[in-house]
Amino acid sequence: MHGSLVFGLGLGALMAVAAPADAPVAPALSSGQMRGTISYGRRAPAVGAVVLVRPESSPSPVRMATTGTAGTFAFDGLPDGSYRAEVRREGFAPVVKSGIRVRTPFRAVVELLLVRGETPPEAPQAGGADSGTASLAGTVRVAGGAPVAEVRVRLTRADGAADSRMLLTDAVGAFSLPELPAGRWRLDVQGAGLLPLRANLDLAGDVELEAQLAAQPANYKPLPQDLIVPEDVIPPADS
Repeated sequence: MHGSLVFGLGLGALMAVAAPADAPVAPALSSGQMRGTISYGRRAPAVGAVVLVRPESSPSPVRMATTGTAGTFAFDGLPDGSYRAEVRREGFAPVVKSGIRVRTPFRAVVELLLVRGETPPEAPQAGGADSGTASLAGTVRVAGGAPVAEVRVRLTRADGAADSRMLLTDAVGAFSLPELPAGRWRLDVQGAGLLPLRANLDLAGDVELEAQLAAQPANYKPLPQDLIVPEDVIPPADS
């Protein structure tokens, strides 16, 4: 028994020597979460609504999602802080909710109700600017899943002051649109079998984007613009 006790103490001492007290601690990864449900009323989930989430005090990073058959969205890996959520759906008044607190390890829950109404002109978003240059880069994923290749990403200048930019996501769902004039752009993201995502973005500086596209329901009726075959798509670099 005494021998076992000595061996145990000796092993503990060796382990203490192997891990010095001043060893650097690995930084914690951003793991804040936000979950939300968009609906038209009780038991009537909003399908195809566009949700845009960004920090209150910064134009980047931007998280965007289309809501699927359950009207839900989910974002992970959010740094702690205060966020703003904007929800838009054709034929319904937009909804904006500010002051959403994200704090690890807790989960921020957002529930918003859409009502019929006209869509007023959008006010400039935080950090917007109409001078200088900008870039937009990011990843397109299936909602809650893997990155998606060959998704069409298109940017159109709202005031017509610059040429449209269009490309396809690469094998890991990534895209990059550099050297853009700063200002308001219309973003259009479309993938086969996925609900389209459309929203206005005020771009200034380098903006990172994560877009999540929900699967199209079986009874989905595409809008006329979804049926137009684009002619100026730039294929991904590795194709």
